[in-house]
Order: sequence, then structure tokens, then C-alpha cells
Amino acid sequence: MVEMGGARRGRGLAWPARWFCLLLLVVAGSLLVIPRGVEAADARPQLSDPAITAVVEAGLRYDRGVAPNTVDAGSSHGIVTLSGAVSNLLAKERAVAIAESIRGVRGVVDRITVTPVLRSDRDIRDAVLMMLSHDPATASYHVSASVKNAVATLAGVVDSYAAKRLAVRLAKGVKGMKDVRDDLTIDYARKRSDEQIAADARARLAWDLWLNGDSIKTAVKGGAVTLSGLVGSAVGKSRAYDDAWVNGVTAVDDAALEVDPRLRDDARHRPNFAVKTDGDIKAAVEAAFQLDPRVSRHVPDVSVEGGGVILTGTVENLKAKASAEQDAHDIGGVWRVDNLIKVRPQGPVVDVDMEKQLKTMLAWDPSLDGSAIDVAVINRVAYLTGAVDSRYEMVEAEEDASRVEGLLWVRNRLKVEPDQVVAYDRPYSDYHAWPYYRSPFPRSVELGPPPYPSDAEIKAGVVRALFWSPFVAGDTITVTVHGGVATLSGTVDSWIGWREADEDARRIAGDVINRLVIRKGR
Repeated sequence: MVEMGGARRGRGLAWPARWFCLLLLVVAGSLLVIPRGVEAADARPQLSDPAITAVVEAGLRYDRGVAPNTVDAGSSHGIVTLSGAVSNLLAKERAVAIAESIRGVRGVVDRITVTPVLRSDRDIRDAVLMMLSHDPATASYHVSASVKNAVATLAGVVDSYAAKRLAVRLAKGVKGMKDVRDDLTIDYARKRSDEQIAADARARLAWDLWLNGDSIKTAVKGGAVTLSGLVGSAVGKSRAYDDAWVNGVTAVDDAALEVDPRLRDDARHRPNFAVKTDGDIKAAVEAAFQLDPRVSRHVPDVSVEGGGVILTGTVENLKAKASAEQDAHDIGGVWRVDNLIKVRPQGPVVDVDMEKQLKTMLAWDPSLDGSAIDVAVINRVAYLTGAVDSRYEMVEAEEDASRVEGLLWVRNRLKVEPDQVVAYDRPYSDYHAWPYYRSPFPRSVELGPPPYPSDAEIKAGVVRALFWSPFVAGDTITVTVHGGVATLSGTVDSWIGWREADEDARRIAGDVINRLVIRKGR
């Protein structure tokens, strides 16, 4: 997510459990406080500052989107302070996102500095303008860029907060940048009353599945929205801030919105399990599309059958197609999305031009520094070959390709060297993917083969991972392990909890049987 006026604001194949468990044994002592005489699998971690610090640092240490051992974390009363240096702005944002996504974190103070590779101000400016002009979502923006001492300033007029945030995000993805200053102005197409703004903001917060059960109040005066109440996680507070920026909003104040990690565990957390009608879901999905600059240019057609969403129509690139699907998935009451959207560019596209554009994007991506990626575009299909250092870089390259107008598919044949690396599946690379929560525990490490873990060790690891996710109510999930296979049973609030529990378990166990049931209406 893009910073706006302050430090603010993420499934692959399961790896063998033995790779995880050696690491788990190394760090478990610092991650958890386990009373003597209590079986590890049954002990509940403590939301203490030392434990939170250890889990945040584990997430930073083993995430390839953040340079290893360059960011330090400390926690005081649940407020995490990050310090150190990273090589690019995306790594800085990713570090904040990782910290916000840990249960018990009430807020993040970002003191990370950026020390990028040396590039001339002129080259950086040209790259920023290239990024904005080549992305179909921002190509029509009236945005200028100036760069001084590797700090870019964006100026101009856009039509929404989401458009403003997207422009800043693209600029931050340019290699050599130290910071991006946002002087963009929002010029809404029409003036709206406070009552209209309040109704839209409340509706958006209510439909957001990531905030289900949180107690958020909104007040609007002169177009400025004030949020108050309680949310269960720092990442939830960031999402509420973004949701409040509906059309017509001039400012959002979330200072009175308190993060209480205990919210999920007591009576104040009241998930909304009411069954949504298909008509209401359709309206909510279409409203989300109108606020998404990647999708709003050519809004897909939406039909809903029994809570299942079917998307049809055309968009300009693969990123827009993926964004539309994510928008629909984030609506409460949606349990399935069939994405039948087709990619159709607005004008003629030529393979050689798309190939040149993709090569330029990859060369300027600071997350891919040092990678050896070859590109070929044949019949509007991009082929990525070569070597990268991690799965993070592998997927980041695919993200870049997805933004090229006209590409129908990306054949990602990149090889990760070495094969056994610490990595996460999905980069925190675009605000539409936010928040892709990822457990702070890696899939694998570059160590020799350790002994196979016992069923008790696997169970302990799964229980710990579930506990540290702010989106999984661990006390409603039962974990059993037999022969290295973990079985999850019980209930979860939504498909988000189902997915998070499933992914956390697959990072630890060799195989997972997921028998979790999503509560009615979610």
C-alpha cells in the first residue's frame, strides 16, 4: 500500500515438513513462551512484546522481499518500531506490511531508510513517466514528475484517492528512488453531500470481508471522514483507512480507531453471518469495481448465483483481470469467483513492442536487481526464462508482465537458484493485492536435511502459526496430525480464514486435510 502522509500502510505447493521444522526448533525458543511441563502443541503463545518482536523479526529475516538482516524490529506495548536500511521503497513498504500482519501488533513506526543503487535524476524521472504512461490504468493521468537527489515529486490532478495511490505506487517501483512525494490533487467529477459520503463509507466498511466483526464508526463533516471504534489488527486499521476514501472524501482521520488484538477473542467481536442476497452482492461488487482504477475503465459484467460471482467482459491487461477477481473475493457473502474476463487491448499490439516494454519494466524494477531474466513475446504470450534468487522475484517478474497491455498469458519458466530458498509465494507489490498476509515462518531454508519431525512437532508448529495470524480464530480450529499429515477441523469466519489456516498448515506439514467449515453466509 502507498504511504499517504505518514508510515502506513499479502499458494503454492507444500514443501516437505522437515525443512521447516529444523528452523522451527532453532527459533521456537525466542518466538514463544511455553510453560514447563506443558506439551508444546497445547501451549498458547503470549502476546508479549518480546514474542511479538521475535515473530516480526522472523518474518523480516526470511522474506526475500526485504533484504536479509538489514531491518531491526522492537516492540513496546504492541507498537512495533522498524529501523535499518533497505535498497528500495518496495522493500520498505513490504517490511511495514509484514509487521502489521502479525497478531498483537497495534501499530508500526517506520524508521527504515532507503539506500538505492545510484541512478541519475534524469534517468529516474524518465523511468517514472514511462511507468505511468505504459500502464493502461494510469496512461490517461495528467501527472508530471520531477526528481531531485533521487526523490521524486508527483504533481497533477487525478479523479480519486485510489488513482492517486496507484500513481505513487508505480513511481515507488522505479529503481534508484529514495522517496516519492505526493503533490497530486483529487478532482472529483461531482460534489457529494456528507450524507452520501457517509452512506458509501459505511457500506464499504460493512462489505469488506477483512473487517468482518470489527466495530468501526464513521462520521463525516465537510467531506472529511473520521473513523473510531475497534479493529482486531493493525492491517485491519490500514484497510479501514483505505476503505473510507470513497468518492467525494477530502480527508480521513483514523486516530480514534483503536487496534485491540483481543477483539477476536471476546464478545465485542460480532461477525456478520447474515446471508446476503445475490442482488446485494452484485451491487457491492460493482461498487468496488467503480473505485478500482485498474477495473473502472472497462467495468466487467457481474452475475451472482447463490453467492457465486461470475465475471465476464473485457479488460486491457492481465493485472486488471486479476484485480477484478480480488475485488470480488473481498466482498462479504462471496464464496466463489469464476473469472471469465478476456484481455482485449484498446488498440493494435505488436509482440516486439510488448517485449521491449516488458524488458524495460524488468530492468527498472528494484526487486529484480541482479536477476538474469530473458524475455520473449510470441503471439501475445510472454515467456520468462533465466534465473532468480527466490520465488518472490519469480512472482514479481510475473507481476510486471501482467501490467503490459495486450498480453494474454505469462509463461513463467524462471528457475530459482539455489532451489532451496527462504521465500514467500506472492510479492507485496500492488495495493490491490493487499493485504496478502503471510506467516512469518518460511517454507524452506538452505540447510542440510534435518531429521523428520514427529507428529507432535508438526502439530506444535501448525498451532503456533495459526495463533500469530490476526485473521484466524485459532480456538475454533482443531489440529490433529497422523503420519505427518495435518487435519484441520472446526469453523472459520470466512474464506479468508479458511485460506490462511490452510496455507499456514501447508508450510509446516507434508500434507494437509482441510475440513474447516465456513460459517453460514460467509
